[in-house]
Amino acid sequence: MEKKRRAPIGWWGLVAIIFFTVSGGPYGLEPLVGSLGGGRSLVLLLAVPVLWSLPVALMAAELSAAMPLLGGYYQWVRQGLGEFWGFQEGWWSWLFTWVDMPLYPVLCGEILRESWPLFTGHALSGAHAVLFAIVFIWAAALLHWSGTRVTSIWSVAAAVAVLAPFVGFMAAAGRAHALAATVALPSAAPASWAVGLSTVMWNYAGWDNVSTFAPEVGRPQRTYPRALLAALGLITFFYVGSVGAGLHLDPAGAHWQNGYFVVLGARVLGPAVALVMAATALISAWTQYTAQLLYVLPLPASLALDGYLPRGLARLNARGVRVGALIVCSAIFSVFAVASFSRLVVADVLLYSAGLGLEFAALMALRRSGASGGFRVPLRGKALAALCAAPLALAGVNLAVAAAQDRLFSLIALAMLASGPAAWRLLRPGRAAETSA
Repeated sequence: MEKKRRAPIGWWGLVAIIFFTVSGGPYGLEPLVGSLGGGRSLVLLLAVPVLWSLPVALMAAELSAAMPLLGGYYQWVRQGLGEFWGFQEGWWSWLFTWVDMPLYPVLCGEILRESWPLFTGHALSGAHAVLFAIVFIWAAALLHWSGTRVTSIWSVAAAVAVLAPFVGFMAAAGRAHALAATVALPSAAPASWAVGLSTVMWNYAGWDNVSTFAPEVGRPQRTYPRALLAALGLITFFYVGSVGAGLHLDPAGAHWQNGYFVVLGARVLGPAVALVMAATALISAWTQYTAQLLYVLPLPASLALDGYLPRGLARLNARGVRVGALIVCSAIFSVFAVASFSRLVVADVLLYSAGLGLEFAALMALRRSGASGGFRVPLRGKALAALCAAPLALAGVNLAVAAAQDRLFSLIALAMLASGPAAWRLLRPGRAAETSA
């Protein structure tokens, strides 16, 4: 009997998966306010989607429609710019996940640490938060190994569960009195801008990541463009609305750190609803992480299938799980999970931006070659180049301020990028034959 094929991901399901791949809700925005204050934060929350998210979403929509292939952006760059740059894209994107994936359990641990005293009266230490993050990573790996997947139905249900408390929070905050007097803006030091800008860019990043499982999407030429733009509007609305409501209650940026939405929720909605908010924060981080595995594991698998990495990383077991890739990736994520959220997010955005530059270059190259899949960004020539340049210019500003704020993790990110050409020389197929000759 022929094995029944899993139903393709439809529009609603893809919107929900994009929501968790990019956002997962307003949790994680608190360091933005803590670094730059309310006014600057709201300006960035409105400007970054236009300069950063919209160009990436449009690029991802066009190329996902034209080439709905396993590996997504790795295949775009490979076909548009050649084998060398395709490898750099795949390699850099995989290294990017080393600092990106730990962000979700680390964020979850920091939220738990902040909100735990509200419900128990006891504090958690930093060591507890790190232990929680590592257990989180391996529990998710065990679930994935069992064959359980983040489905589109679960993603829709989880998105409703995560956003529903924020609807109540925004409504209640509008009727409540401010909990603190208006305060002066914090100083705009490079360290503050680095954390703040990296935080907002990270919270608006990941639109291209949903391309790596394009073969599982029904009618990708039509579904991807509509889902990407709908998700962008949904995410922007809840970011701006939630931060604005929170600032009405407490404009003192010094109070804002990961988990502060739960604290504010307890003050205006009561401890019962705050407990729900804390629970949905855990649901959000869990769903984000497990949804991200959908795009992360195909990256080393695609490199392995092309001969760059051991083929065991691409091998599927009887449950359809890439066990080798799952174990290797989870071990790497556990190492980086000992770092703080603010340090990981700086390296994360730097690595992500490098791969993004290659994707925009591939878009321009594939346009010249005539590749098309039913949807095209309604721009060409200099206008298309300007669209591609906007997020890269913002990434350049972020690199400049990040290098001044966190030299260690900036250097780690740059060293990971520099490893790409060396890895190409060592790992490319046919190297052994060339050496023996």
